[in-house]
Amino acid sequence: MNATRFWEIIETAWTTDRDLYNLRKTALTTNDPNLIRYLGNIVSTEITDHIQQQLIYLDERELTKFNHVMEEKLFHIDREEIHERIGGTDDGFLHRRCFIVGMGEQYYDMVDENPAVATMNVSSGEIGFIGYSVYQDKFGEEFERYCLHCIESGSNSRGW
Repeated sequence: MNATRFWEIIETAWTTDRDLYNLRKTALTTNDPNLIRYLGNIVSTEITDHIQQQLIYLDERELTKFNHVMEEKLFHIDREEIHERIGGTDDGFLHRRCFIVGMGEQYYDMVDENPAVATMNVSSGEIGFIGYSVYQDKFGEEFERYCLHCIESGSNSRGW
């Protein structure tokens, strides 16, 4: 598992429903805040479910790597200029970063390069924790979190 495969899993989750895929495509093109807010609910439910369905087939090594990539992606966008745009308490900011990841690589890169494009008040914490949940269900133990990157808000000292 590497970043390419990580993003493929998220992209595959979007391609399971053509209408949702097209809505996201429109959102990525127009950056319409109302559409992006609507997609927040979709990411929390349907996209998370589709990702879970893929993760249950990964072995322990691959699922561990998926979780590490997720942590790295969330850590990387734990930055003050992104927080200034999307706001949130510590947990709120984390859940908003989870939404950014859940929208896929294109949206993630857009926000990473220009935080001003991020839509405020859109959260989807479920995405950031789905790998941990699948790990616990599959292997009967909690995943050892944050051994490479801490996802808690304010952890990326270079970003603040």
